[in-house]
Amino acid sequence: MKVLITGSAGFIGNHVTRFCIEQGDDVRAMVMPGEDQSPLDGLDLEIIEGDLLNKKTLEKCVKGVEGIYHLAGLFSIWTKDPDLHLKVNVEGTNHLMKVAMESGIKKVVYTSSIAAFGVPDKGELLNEETLFKGWECAGAYVMSKFVSHNLVKAMVVDGLPATIVCPGFPFGPGDRSPTPTGSLIVSILKGKMRNYFEGGISAVDVRDVARGHLLAMEKGKIGETYLLANKDGNISQREFARLVGDIAEIPDVAVKEISPAVMKTVAKILEAWSFFSGRPPLTTIRNSLYALREVYSDPTKAIEELGLPQTPIEIAVKDSIDWFRDNGYV
Repeated sequence: MKVLITGSAGFIGNHVTRFCIEQGDDVRAMVMPGEDQSPLDGLDLEIIEGDLLNKKTLEKCVKGVEGIYHLAGLFSIWTKDPDLHLKVNVEGTNHLMKVAMESGIKKVVYTSSIAAFGVPDKGELLNEETLFKGWECAGAYVMSKFVSHNLVKAMVVDGLPATIVCPGFPFGPGDRSPTPTGSLIVSILKGKMRNYFEGGISAVDVRDVARGHLLAMEKGKIGETYLLANKDGNISQREFARLVGDIAEIPDVAVKEISPAVMKTVAKILEAWSFFSGRPPLTTIRNSLYALREVYSDPTKAIEELGLPQTPIEIAVKDSIDWFRDNGYV
């Protein structure tokens, strides 16, 4: 089918783009004005500029396509403009979904996030029916994904043919930015991860996440949400850091615990200083509160209904390490 992919130069989006081309789709890749297009070099596709905040530019992007993968979004722990996450992730999604409905698109796969569910209670796993929890640790990004997720669900009632996918914490090759998750691995490779803290993540291979998008386009039910994660990927921050260290053969990883009290205090200082310096802090108070929680998930629905692949986390980590090393990040 002819598909439009937003965020095609991004970490997950680039893998989605390549898999779509592999399966024979006619791909139109939307990039933001001025965005680095090098991840798309050499690919057999059409590149078009579009701005999520300018609905008019989206009309030409959508014209003539049958399906849309909407992955473009802002993923950052801090921005100078406190409303930027809402502008890009909520208003931008609203613009694109309205254009999609007006043009008669057959199917939309919208990329939400595990963050749209907040955080589970201790000992629980997030699933597609989890009501949002963790207001106290919901920063701008988390809130923007919560709102945009529910915006798309509401638009389905009005006729939007959308399926929603929620990736866990993806790792693997091609993390050019790198994302906050990839930055964790880079820090370990640089020997800067002797400390660890409470909390845990739902780790998943980025290529499984990308495959999950294509499976959602093929098999996903309209109005349904699917958590794209790994059933064996629920792992504590300490265990994950040591896994990276073992695979990368980096000694003395995660040997000293940082208490929650210290993390919160440091986060407050860093965040306060960022307002004076204008530079992004290493963390914020809400980001730290989120990181201190065990954000574990249950991907059973995506496995059973979509056939979501379950690549061992060790493979994702090794391939991520190799990619960062081969591309000069360490």
